[in-house]
Amino acid sequence: MVDTNLLLMIPGPIQPEREVMKVMGDPVKAHYGSEWTEIYNLTIEALRKIFNTQGDVFLMVGSGSCALDSCLGSAFSTGEKVIVGVNGFFGERLKAISDCYGLNTIIVESEWGEPFKPSDFEKVIQKNQDAIGVCVVHLETSTTIINPIEEIGKIVRKQGMCYVVDAVSSLGGIPLKIDDWNIDLCASASQKCLGAPPGLAPVAVGERGWEFIDRNKSKGHGWYTNLNIWRKFSKEWADWHPFPITMATNNVLALKTSLDSVLQEGVELRMERYRQLAIRLRNGLRGLGLNLYTPDELMSPVLTASYSYPGIPASEVITYLEEKHHIKIAGGLGSLKNKIIRISHMAPTTSEEDIDRVLSALNQFKS
Repeated sequence: MVDTNLLLMIPGPIQPEREVMKVMGDPVKAHYGSEWTEIYNLTIEALRKIFNTQGDVFLMVGSGSCALDSCLGSAFSTGEKVIVGVNGFFGERLKAISDCYGLNTIIVESEWGEPFKPSDFEKVIQKNQDAIGVCVVHLETSTTIINPIEEIGKIVRKQGMCYVVDAVSSLGGIPLKIDDWNIDLCASASQKCLGAPPGLAPVAVGERGWEFIDRNKSKGHGWYTNLNIWRKFSKEWADWHPFPITMATNNVLALKTSLDSVLQEGVELRMERYRQLAIRLRNGLRGLGLNLYTPDELMSPVLTASYSYPGIPASEVITYLEEKHHIKIAGGLGSLKNKIIRISHMAPTTSEEDIDRVLSALNQFKS
């Protein structure tokens, strides 16, 4: 039975605004024709503003991993050398996708809970001059760490390599400038900072991204996530069906509604609202005697992690909050399983009252 009173405080899917969910329940629209194409194009333009790009944006039906799959599979060929940053669970996911495409994956590794040092990428690139690209996670949600993708991008561009960024959890919640930061391909998802239900995977491709994609049109990396296919339909069928699949129309309408809300509030103002929620939560957790997983200078404005109470598995805290207080938070992944709790504040619906409700519940667990 679904708990309709459940407060969702996990790092995706988030709880969208009422207007967004209302659209999900509207009658289904046809996924082609001039009327629908106009709606779709307006959604793409809104995404372009949030990506901060003049390049192409596509809206795939799938998860963030679908978008990442399309970026790596479209830009690189089997056997090519690609450098992948790994400092958390989703860096490992990037490596897994790279390996599945038969790429020669070279790792730049940092401790979980520590951001990358751009100099480490510079050293690895110097040792691997034949590498074609670099792939990095922006917000590593398994640890709440924000990686310095702008600084890494300068190094990658200087070497003339392709730069792929995983912005699945950061787009719309943390500053991100695709064009200014030399990002060639960028992947995201609808169910996190963009404030919509799961199901859509935006992909941004810059001019240099296309240069890498166009090097080898016979890579044999499939059809559905092949960005060449998406570009072909966006041009040849632009007036009535600018995508190669049956589009998830209600999901697009919901995403458009949430994007309109972001732009109406102002992206920077919304980000500041998230930052203030993070500060309130972090101060409250410290007041309860919990040890934060990251220091304040590494604070993520959209996601906070702390260690569990001494001697108590994180799973017990998580279960208590859900069963006794109808609050759902997340635990650790990989090596951090049962060690940390993760509390999201990346939803447009999250309020100071929600933060206080979580803190009150944690205080009662402590008691």
